[in-house]
Amino acid sequence: MPSPAAAFLLALIALPSLFWLVTFKRTTIRTDPEEWLMANVVPAINDWIQGTLPPIHSLLLGISAMGSGWWVALGFAAVGLFALSRGRRDLSLVMAFGVLCFPIEWALKFFTSIEPISLDTLVRAMFNINGLGLDDIADFPAGHALRATALYGLTAYCIARTAGDRRAGVLAYLGAVALIGAISLVRIYLGAHYPIDVLGGWMAGASLVAVIVAVHVLAVDSPRPG
Repeated sequence: MPSPAAAFLLALIALPSLFWLVTFKRTTIRTDPEEWLMANVVPAINDWIQGTLPPIHSLLLGISAMGSGWWVALGFAAVGLFALSRGRRDLSLVMAFGVLCFPIEWALKFFTSIEPISLDTLVRAMFNINGLGLDDIADFPAGHALRATALYGLTAYCIARTAGDRRAGVLAYLGAVALIGAISLVRIYLGAHYPIDVLGGWMAGASLVAVIVAVHVLAVDSPRPG
């Protein structure tokens, strides 16, 4: 079970890293190693899998969809309602606060984009109007990585809080890490994001999860006065 100290420590690591990345992305589009990777390695892997193993490519597309906005929104709602049905109003609130990952993504894309983004364009991209999505107007942070970190990280936390033994909680966290990693790597495989964009998504999502978990642990587990 994570302690508030551990959660705050994660936030103290993730937040400065995120701020550094934001500053870096406002002045630098991408690094030379990333350019080489995305120009030489990723397309070759993508072409080989599509040409040799089409079912695997379809599977990877399905994994990518597990970090999409609609899927994540439904995930937060489903887990929150399930927690509420089990009498865990506190955990349903944890999942409700997890949807803050959406405005965090919007704000980061708006303020870190090298090319200015109008509010009208941002709003249209939020709802994918005329086929224009958020990742089409700004690369940083990778929205799938950010949303997946928030959803699956908080879901694992809820499982750990309600699990009858420590092993189930550990498996939940390991499963969340594996799923977040898979979704993020698939976004790179599809050429949708550069690694630094994925790293930014992880940092932003981890910061949100850490703060929510720390506040919840302090509110629920702290001894009551009197």
